[in-house]
Amino acid sequence: MDYNNPFEYEAAIKLGYDKILDFYIQDFNYSRFIRSRRNIFLVGERGCGKTMALLYNSLPVQMRKAERDNTPLNLDIVCVHIPCNTPLTHKKEYQLLDDFQASVVSEHFLVISIMFAIADTLSKIPNLTTSMNESDIREDLKFLLAIKLPPKKPVLSSLALYFQKEVGEAQRAINAKKLDAFYENATSFSAGVLPLLTCLKKIPKLANSHFALMLDDAHDLNINQIRALNSWIAYRDNSLFSFKIATAKVDRPPSLTASGGAILEGHDYTLIDMEQPYQNRLSDFGKLARDIINRRLEKNAIMKTPEEFFPVNPQFEADVKECEDRIRKEAAQKLGKPTQKQITDYVYKYARAEYFRSRSKKANWPPYSGFETLVHLSTGVIRNLLEPCYWMYDKIVSEKYSKGEKDFIVNEIPYSVQTDIILERSKKKWDFIRNGLDNTITGCSREQALQLYNLFENLAILFKDRLLKHKSEPRAITFTISDKEFEHYNKLEGLLGIARKAQLLYTYISSGKESGKRELYYVPNRILWPDRGLDPVGQYSHVSIKARHLWAAANNNKKIPFSQTGAEEGQGLFDNEQ
Repeated sequence: MDYNNPFEYEAAIKLGYDKILDFYIQDFNYSRFIRSRRNIFLVGERGCGKTMALLYNSLPVQMRKAERDNTPLNLDIVCVHIPCNTPLTHKKEYQLLDDFQASVVSEHFLVISIMFAIADTLSKIPNLTTSMNESDIREDLKFLLAIKLPPKKPVLSSLALYFQKEVGEAQRAINAKKLDAFYENATSFSAGVLPLLTCLKKIPKLANSHFALMLDDAHDLNINQIRALNSWIAYRDNSLFSFKIATAKVDRPPSLTASGGAILEGHDYTLIDMEQPYQNRLSDFGKLARDIINRRLEKNAIMKTPEEFFPVNPQFEADVKECEDRIRKEAAQKLGKPTQKQITDYVYKYARAEYFRSRSKKANWPPYSGFETLVHLSTGVIRNLLEPCYWMYDKIVSEKYSKGEKDFIVNEIPYSVQTDIILERSKKKWDFIRNGLDNTITGCSREQALQLYNLFENLAILFKDRLLKHKSEPRAITFTISDKEFEHYNKLEGLLGIARKAQLLYTYISSGKESGKRELYYVPNRILWPDRGLDPVGQYSHVSIKARHLWAAANNNKKIPFSQTGAEEGQGLFDNEQ
């Protein structure tokens, strides 16, 4: 039996064309933005689907889709995928030069990588130039770009080889410090990419094409390349080309251009927050998660719904139902003559909290299981959803192999296996904070790693105290920060930045429930909470914590003050839970 785990969560770039087509969810596509003539920024944390969205729309994948669907290839929008997390992008030679020379060299490397991607992508289209004389393109390239290509190779394949060669020559020129000679060959966007696209438009099949240049992981570009890219975006003439930029929220590139100006959202580009749909009252992340898991199961001939494949522990389900009945009676007694909505709201707030409050202190960890629990543990990030599913499936297969079984189908993940893996992944995340953070995240010292361990430990204690004792919002597991004038606030911000890089903490901006002002909300990765016996299914609420208390928790391992009656309300993640 060939081992094929349906919950593979490798980076999209490693999946291959067929798996991208198999796994991509149409309800979760941004084609209306990517396949447009506008400049677009796709912003979100790692694992939220930015690369998948770009790759799905890239020309090679769309070619494969047309082949599978037996339909003509649409070349109205030619999407060229340009990865920025490459050895070429990470070259540091520019640091040997003065500021002006560095900016020229940096732009040259980026422009050459874009031109290579264009040529390489188009070379994959069969018979693209068969209806014309390629010598016309060769003459244009020679005249506009001073490029002389070998006569016997296809023009686009030759172009790709030429640009690869140019990278090596540029690097050798810098290392030899023959800068004057090098600048004779340095290429800018206007002198390189624009003439190239103009030449390519003379190919009859591309005469009406618009080129979408999709730069993936743009946060990996150096500052000179980012400023050059912003300058190109400010160009604003999108008749021939447009940019689709995917970047992480953490260390998102600044908006400055090479001339010192700035590009503006709505004026120069449209920003798409890839995580925003999961973080407002109209959130449908549960629907998206269901579609993703459904697709994975169907592709592996598993005819079960996600809820059936990841069943809830029946004892837990019965216990929660008992708590709901008890809380519903309590609501009728406490609220006098409550409306049905008041009863529903009361049960929503307190029923799950009652389950955790009524558990024996000697009881084992709660039996975490069920598809809904997995959705909430993901904290709104697709990769976080797939990772525990992958290890659950792997555990079942490993057990089958160890017993000598060969021909079997995994039709469900037993709730006991779900609990084991969830607790295991939760413990690993805590171990990562304590022992691996400073070795993994650039700029994180050993002292900061220990401070973050203290901070999350004390947040867990605070949320546990609230779960067991708070009078109003017991299941709040999202927080905001007040008292930002605190003298060590910058140090605290630095710690939180490291936590975000490590995906231990997520943020979003939304309106405060009472003031209506825009506030920054912090959402700890919910996979942390099972190891501390917490409920990962939070509620529509947040806790306001003073910066000085968070710093004391991190720096001095002091408990965060807790009041049983201090009700703090705000907008939270997955607030459609009501």
